[in-house]
Amino acid sequence: MKLTEAMASRFSARAFIDTPVDRQTVYNILDLARQCPSGSNIQPWKVHVVTGEARTQLIERAIAYAEENPIGAGPQGNPIHPREFVQPYKTRRFQCGMRLYEALGIDRKDKAARQAQLMRNFYFFDAPVGLIFSLHKSLLPGQLGDLGIFMGNVMLAARQFDLHTCAQGFWQDVSPAVHEVLEIPEDYLVYNGMALGKIDPDSPANHLDMGREEVDGFTEFLGFS
Repeated sequence: MKLTEAMASRFSARAFIDTPVDRQTVYNILDLARQCPSGSNIQPWKVHVVTGEARTQLIERAIAYAEENPIGAGPQGNPIHPREFVQPYKTRRFQCGMRLYEALGIDRKDKAARQAQLMRNFYFFDAPVGLIFSLHKSLLPGQLGDLGIFMGNVMLAARQFDLHTCAQGFWQDVSPAVHEVLEIPEDYLVYNGMALGKIDPDSPANHLDMGREEVDGFTEFLGFS
């Protein structure tokens, strides 16, 4: 697959099938992704890959933690969570959720159905493989950009193997459970999760057009004739 094809076909998949992804394929994806740049070649990323029983244990502990500590009910302790979204980002975030709920036939006022959809994050949207990305806290906030570049490479590399992904900031909210199950040292920040696998082609969640701002909307061209 050409890079341009991978970039054009990548999207945040929110429904997967349980077709297994073997260890070598995940290794090959990460092997491609690690070629990305990082400041002074620091390479700040740490990745935990879970499937099978390890995935099940992570899901069960994360759900238990969320039941004891409802998401959004307490003060935000994660320094990378925005405390308040300003425009235009607030509207974009809202529209993203509404388009997903509309595609799935979930009424905005149906809190139970919305909660059920939120819970699917715990299961990596049924993807057989989950990835957890972390970095040492001493590198905050400067190297978050490096980690983001690496994650972007992972998502594009997955397309080479006819796989899709969904990055999940959701896992930040249950990070104590992630630290516990995966034995991640406390001096590392759990930054993001990612679902990896083959998509469910019949799910309306995978046929959304979220839209993108045109280049002229976010770019200033200077010095060109």
